[in-house]
Amino acid sequence: MTFGSSLTALGFLVGIVVYYIASKERKMDTEGTGYLALCGLLGGVIGAKLGQWSVDAAPVMVMLDPRSGGRTMLGGVLGGWLAVELAKKFLGIRRSTGDLFALALAAGEAVGRLGCHFNQCCFGAPTTGFFAVYQNEAWRHPTQLLSSAVALVLFTILWTVRNRMPREGQLFCLYLFGWATARFFLEFLRTNDRLIFGLTLAQISCLGILALAMVFWRSWKTTKS
Repeated sequence: MTFGSSLTALGFLVGIVVYYIASKERKMDTEGTGYLALCGLLGGVIGAKLGQWSVDAAPVMVMLDPRSGGRTMLGGVLGGWLAVELAKKFLGIRRSTGDLFALALAAGEAVGRLGCHFNQCCFGAPTTGFFAVYQNEAWRHPTQLLSSAVALVLFTILWTVRNRMPREGQLFCLYLFGWATARFFLEFLRTNDRLIFGLTLAQISCLGILALAMVFWRSWKTTKS
């Protein structure tokens, strides 16, 4: 296993530990949240790889390679979100659990994106700026390092305000706001194809996530997820 792959695996581990700590803090560790974490992880992995395949049509063995990049985080968030919601309905869990995932995702990405840097996946567009890093035969924007820094800042904010939100679930909305906004602007530093209005598929998806987060923020109830 390469150093980058080790960091990617460490990112998953950090996310799991933060999820467990947050569930213990909220006394939710006996409400089936362990099963939800597993469903979220599996759904996230499947969503990430499906997102990559739908755009790149990459061979199966390439997609299974942990060093391969693609639309991993975007597809992972959507896939994990759907998997958790379906699992909650099956388990009869009515309490919101999104706040746990918000903390776990931000913490995990802060570490996991460092793995992307050393794996040289999810790289940025070529640049001549003094902050450039040499990857894939060119000097490029350090998008992986920027993503890691943004995730660390977002996690710090979420952890600080985690017990100040008026309703369960709103912390997850705050995470979606922060993550989708940051990802939208970071896309301008990458080389993905522009589809409409000069925006990439990831940016269009981020706008959709922001719209959903706004709806949830206005309508979220404690007993809803």
